[in-house]
Amino acid sequence: MASVFWLTLTGFVAIGFVSLASGSTTAERPVDLVIIYPEVREPFARVFEEIVRGAEEAYQQQVRRVSMADNQSPVDFVHVLDESSPVLVLGNRLARQVTENNAERRLIVGAVNSEYSSVFGITLIPDAKVIAKKLPVLVPDVKTVHIVTNPDNNLLDFDHAKTVLQQQGIVLSIHQAEDVRVAAGVYRDLMPTLGEQDAVWILPKGSFVNNAVLAILLQESWEQHFVVFSSNPIHVKRGALFSIYPNNYKMGLSLGRMAWDIAQGNSPQRQMQALEDVFVTVNERTSNHLGINLSEDIRSHIDLILPAR
Repeated sequence: MASVFWLTLTGFVAIGFVSLASGSTTAERPVDLVIIYPEVREPFARVFEEIVRGAEEAYQQQVRRVSMADNQSPVDFVHVLDESSPVLVLGNRLARQVTENNAERRLIVGAVNSEYSSVFGITLIPDAKVIAKKLPVLVPDVKTVHIVTNPDNNLLDFDHAKTVLQQQGIVLSIHQAEDVRVAAGVYRDLMPTLGEQDAVWILPKGSFVNNAVLAILLQESWEQHFVVFSSNPIHVKRGALFSIYPNNYKMGLSLGRMAWDIAQGNSPQRQMQALEDVFVTVNERTSNHLGINLSEDIRSHIDLILPAR
């Protein structure tokens, strides 16, 4: 496992200046990976800890952690780093701040639900390949997946999603809405048309599902026997059939491998990649109500089952 250095912000900045002043080069020493992540409370701190731990394990040289409080900006800090060092930035706030001001850096972003055009990274949106693989196993009767989304949402490659789902005999139907008010009307008009062969996929961003919309959506799902699945595991506790969401440790491994490839001069084929490292959680009470038998074979594809009560 890579060595880890717990450093204060000021201490690490000092080291950065010494490194630059001494004129050290990549050939003279290993290329370190710097991981910048937000300083947050539990349970969110555990999420970032798991991602960082995975990245440390996958990266083959030294790894240095730097946590940032809300009132700290990483921008000036990144400027003093050796330009040969790749920088992994976690979380939307820090990723946005760093990418806007350090376009020349070897930047990788993770744990983000926004698209960045000038850096490498992995988003929190599950790759449609994962959906196409899991959906026929969990609910083989579903033939159409509906998404309500902002037309400006570029996190999901809709053409790619349509293609991979179509290969499984599933149609992706996209319903556009500019804001929460319009989306509520779209959901209201859509729900009466849905049945056992339909599923609604709630994306982590841009689906405009607040608590009120979710409650109505789940109630109609229960009555009309259509499937609701989400990228938010909390929705499963509320009654959604299943959720596909990040396996934080494995996502960290993927980010660490990506950083190592970039450090070696081998850029990934795609800059921003969809999430492939996932967990699957299923609500057994909902599956029973929808008449879905969780056989041993199906259970082998599930990481966590919320028991029927």
